[in-house]
Amino acid sequence: MNTTVESTEAPAAEALLPLFYRKPTLLRSDAHAGFGLRRDATASFAAGATAIPIVASEFAAAGRQYPIVFTNDGSAMPVVVTGIEAGKSLFVEADGRWKQGFYVPAYIRRYPFIGITLSSEERIMLGFDEQSDSITASAADVDALPLFDDAGNPTDVSQRAIDLCENYAVEHRQIKEFGAALLEHKLLVERNAQIRRDDDDIVAEISSFRVVDEAALRALPQDVVLEFHAKGWLHLVILHLASQLSWQSVIAAASPQALS
Repeated sequence: MNTTVESTEAPAAEALLPLFYRKPTLLRSDAHAGFGLRRDATASFAAGATAIPIVASEFAAAGRQYPIVFTNDGSAMPVVVTGIEAGKSLFVEADGRWKQGFYVPAYIRRYPFIGITLSSEERIMLGFDEQSDSITASAADVDALPLFDDAGNPTDVSQRAIDLCENYAVEHRQIKEFGAALLEHKLLVERNAQIRRDDDDIVAEISSFRVVDEAALRALPQDVVLEFHAKGWLHLVILHLASQLSWQSVIAAASPQALS
């Protein structure tokens, strides 16, 4: 699975941009007084994504409908599988809307906003993707939801965005610790998935993702098991393993095929 997940709570000057973001910019009342969020904003920005990052609080809801796997890089971040063909999401409709009845990951709901930390400060500040189609520089002209009121104060839209970004930043740090622990204890193994038609012809192959090795999990020392339980990681592992039953949702969204 060729998806790179970078830190989304990072300095604005960081060269390696997070998934979907093209020009993260600090939101400022003096520079963006007339900016707004379009009412008709969709998830079209994610139409080419075959995997979406998730955090711990999403495992239960997301795992019921998508398989949760881990990226095959040094971060081992959890993602939900949203496509089997490179560059094509199965859960973004032709009109840009997320497929009805399916859980929308927080990473999708957060965009075009993002938490930004500056080198001189530790607190999370609200940023946005300046090149997002969801943002307009003339909110009044297109009946968009303004980001600032006439006095230059954040509107409810901006306040909800910063609350979401702050919470996401906290959970992002926590899930990075979880991924590091999985790697430290050698719990992840690489897997490939083949999508087959009823005639057994392979029509797609998903590669380079990782899952928890159940044998390695059972072999963990007792003190490590207790640590995983105390931190809530054992619960996440169980939800991850249970989510492997959700491959059928991805297959059904593509076409009537069978997974080998």
